[in-house]
Amino acid sequence: MRRHPGALFGTIALVHGVHLVLAGAVLFAGWHVQRGTLDRLFDTSADELPAVSDLTSVMATFGLVWLVVMVLALVANAAVAVACTTVTREAVLGRPAPFGQVLRAVRRFPTVLGIQLLTGLVVAVPAVLFALFMVLTMVALLARGDVGPWLAFLPFLFLGAGVLAVWLWIRLAVAIPAAVFEGQGAFAAIGRSVRLVRGDWWRTFGLLLLAGAMAMGLSLAVQLITGALQGVPGPVVPDPETGRYDSADVRAVFLDTLAASGVGVLVSSVVQAAAMALTHLTGALVYVDLRIRKEGLADALIAELGQDAEAPRTPPASGRSG
Repeated sequence: MRRHPGALFGTIALVHGVHLVLAGAVLFAGWHVQRGTLDRLFDTSADELPAVSDLTSVMATFGLVWLVVMVLALVANAAVAVACTTVTREAVLGRPAPFGQVLRAVRRFPTVLGIQLLTGLVVAVPAVLFALFMVLTMVALLARGDVGPWLAFLPFLFLGAGVLAVWLWIRLAVAIPAAVFEGQGAFAAIGRSVRLVRGDWWRTFGLLLLAGAMAMGLSLAVQLITGALQGVPGPVVPDPETGRYDSADVRAVFLDTLAASGVGVLVSSVVQAAAMALTHLTGALVYVDLRIRKEGLADALIAELGQDAEAPRTPPASGRSG
């Protein structure tokens, strides 16, 4: 990070800037599509309650907006992971990492995105099994009126599912660095991570837990500060004669809340970018540490750098003919 701050933070800023612009465009598109429906919903002078079709339409539209924004966030996270790992690789090899090179490396984000999705699916297996057990328990309770001793095992099963999920996550924690450092595909990188972490699970867990705690602490502190600065919108007071709320007041509160949320999202995005960078840089360094311990990566790098330094150089032309 200290050797190549411009390339690293420049790429992260560019990725998240594009992400915020696209997310804002999607949100604006959703509002534009439902503008007339939102006007009807905020019209407090209407005698009738909002139609169910209007509510359904708004919820479906902004549900789709939320889904698109989440997909964009996953892509941005994958791109940041590639940038952080690329900078770490060049720093370990003692080579410069110009901004253009790091930006070109971001094109490998589909592989990293695939690794993240596969890792999420694998880690979710214990949670799915626990949820399935819960469903079967409830079915037995409804069918027989008694689940016997199975209910007493629920806390232990929940704890076991959590431990298994963490164990799986740590085993796959260096798959992204393996993909970027070695040019592996998604499945090959996951297998590589499993082999590297074998025998060093606790060390890997401790390092990643420390980085995650630092990232969470930073994010929580900034959220508390921004939440305190945003304040609470003033209450909307109904008209004493009609007992109805003024549409202008409702819109003003809605716009104030929307603006405060926008500022909060912007600040949270910056903090989230820093937290993600810290997490991905730690993962890359853990990968390098594992390879140094298990595969003699340090000796190979020293030998490679020594060969580069001792390579014969072509003497400059003297300009004289013999």
